[in-house]
Amino acid sequence: MRVLHVIARMNVGGTATYIANLIHGLEKLGVSNLLLMGNVPKGEVEDSVISTLKYQRIEPLSRELSFTQDRKARKEIERVIESFKPDLIHTHTFKAGFLVRLRRREIPVIHSFHGHHLYDPEFGFIKRNILNIIERLLAPRATRFITIGKKVRDELLEVGIGKAKQYLSIAPGIAPLELVGEASVRSRFGFSQDETLVLWLGRFTQVKRPDKVIEIARLLPKIRFVMAGGGELLDKVKASAPGNVSFVGFQDKNEMWSIADIALSTSDSEGMPLSLIEAQMAGVPVVSTDVGSVSEILEDGITGYLAGKDVKELASKIEMVIQDLESGAKLGKAAKLRAEREFSSSVMADAHLGLYKDVLDKVSR
Repeated sequence: MRVLHVIARMNVGGTATYIANLIHGLEKLGVSNLLLMGNVPKGEVEDSVISTLKYQRIEPLSRELSFTQDRKARKEIERVIESFKPDLIHTHTFKAGFLVRLRRREIPVIHSFHGHHLYDPEFGFIKRNILNIIERLLAPRATRFITIGKKVRDELLEVGIGKAKQYLSIAPGIAPLELVGEASVRSRFGFSQDETLVLWLGRFTQVKRPDKVIEIARLLPKIRFVMAGGGELLDKVKASAPGNVSFVGFQDKNEMWSIADIALSTSDSEGMPLSLIEAQMAGVPVVSTDVGSVSEILEDGITGYLAGKDVKELASKIEMVIQDLESGAKLGKAAKLRAEREFSSSVMADAHLGLYKDVLDKVSR
């Protein structure tokens, strides 16, 4: 089986990790994969994981809509389709799905929603409704949809995108982590061995709400907050941060999860964030806003705590996890067991291959 994956950009983040884990898992199952991708926009960083993948770069392909560039990108995609001759095409995120579904339909197309645009503050009312109209019109041109959570699927159906029978929810999976010595990593970053570290790992963008970490840190001045990553809001967030917040930039995730006591997510909108699965795989309990399909990752009160978007509530949940850490760390142990059972990359790859085979069987009848 030959599968062509298409995405507009492979910037540092959960989607790039997801695609890499998927392709590696599919290769172990005998699937031949090729990834087509564009360039990351200025100010973002391309994920180094692409060095482990077979890929071709489509220079005109970008996240932004541009009639001239998109026309060029479609032509280049067509040339690759002619040469690679895929059995099916798997598109990831809006732009790739938009361009590929405009073409003729002799090859089945599976489209993955890695979250959605419905509640993303990056999209204003007008842009959000334009995207909804485009997705509704193009929905019949996708053989199947994959969402990374049931809640994401339900929210897309509520606004009329596709039909229920087109959807399949597949939880993201991650490869086993390679944790390193906690003491040496803490020492290198200047953190003491006995202080509690709350790790926020992600892109400094509006939807991720890094500003809330600053507010929470002010409410919990005795706790050390570590913010890992980068993005357009980094400088603004840094300028307002109190002394108990440390910024470490882009770092190896294995090192970060080795030193973290608690994982924190403050997002206004999410799909099913891989960083929270990684945290639990490392035995790190999670405190997160209850958005998207986070509740399908995190068992409230068992592997961590869900909260509303209020910073005082998030701070209170962090204090509850600290109490657990001081009395046996039951949350982290439960988190690790669940992550290993339900969110492995092999389980994810098996589910995708099953869908691919089902689609191709129906096409061949």
